Parts: sequence; C-alpha cells; structure tokens
Amino acid sequence: MGSRFRHAALVGKYQADGIRPVLEEIAHFLVGLGLEVSFERQTALSTGVADFDALSLDQIGRDCDLAVVVGGDGTMLGIARELARHNVPLVGINQGRLGFITDIPLGQYPEVLPPIINGHYV
Repeated sequence: MGSRFRHAALVGKYQADGIRPVLEEIAHFLVGLGLEVSFERQTALSTGVADFDALSLDQIGRDCDLAVVVGGDGTMLGIARELARHNVPLVGINQGRLGFITDIPLGQYPEVLPPIINGHYV
C-alpha cells in the first residue's frame, strides 16, 4: 500500500470535442476527495479552464504527487515522456477507444479513483 495523494495535476487530451466539462467534472470530484487540483498549463489554456491553477510541467514535477491523465494511450504516453524525469505517478482515465494504458473507463472513475487516492495502489 502506498501513501495518500494530496495534490493532483489534471492533464487532458485538449483537442477532443467536449473535453472541458469532463475535465471540470473530474477536477471537482478530486477536490471533493480532499485533493488540491491544478491543471497542466496547455490543457488549461486550450480548454479555457480558469478555475484552477495552471502549472508548467516542471511545476507539476515539483508540486504535484499525482497526474490524472484523461484521454487515450497517446495522451498518456506523451505526458509520461514529459513527467518521467520528475517521478510523478500517472493514472489514466480512458476517453479513447482501446485504453491499454489508460485503463480506467470514463464512467468508472468515481468508483476506481478513491481507493487509489487513499493509498490503495501498488
């Protein structure tokens, strides 16, 4: 069992139609779990989300202990390359088609994320 997360960065496939309300819903859900939530800067700028801090990748690496990635496997691989040097764990919510890496289906995140946030992960 790991430790409880406290500050999550939200990263999204910002080119996808209808992504903004999905990201905002997940962000508010995470806040409800007691997390501080920030958005990856390009995600915030591209979607127009302004209710949360927008952080650069280096700021995410310094300040966040988790990144929640909403998109498909390509989105996950792209952000994984960028955040690998910071050792920020990633959890993926699949908004793509197959979801080999982003394996949490969008409709199941309310059940799947709380145990992870609370430290029940390997």
